[in-house]
Amino acid sequence: MKPDRVVDISLIKDAAQPTLRVTVPRGTALAETVKLQPIISDILGKLKGCPACTSGMPIWIQEREEIENIVRVDLDRMQPI
Repeated sequence: MKPDRVVDISLIKDAAQPTLRVTVPRGTALAETVKLQPIISDILGKLKGCPACTSGMPIWIQEREEIENIVRVDLDRMQPI
């Protein structure tokens, strides 16, 4: 599996209500993104406790940005890792 062909699905709980974030590789066609619908529906059903109910939770779909990690820091030791 190529890392640039991976979709990340995350639950963001920092808003008034949870949001499902779907991050797709840059350049992913909408037709390909739509194919994720069964997986997203399954996740939403489990989160809401009702497999038939998938409404009421925002879904944010974004293309993966070109991010380069410069430094990661261990907060306990305040040292780069």
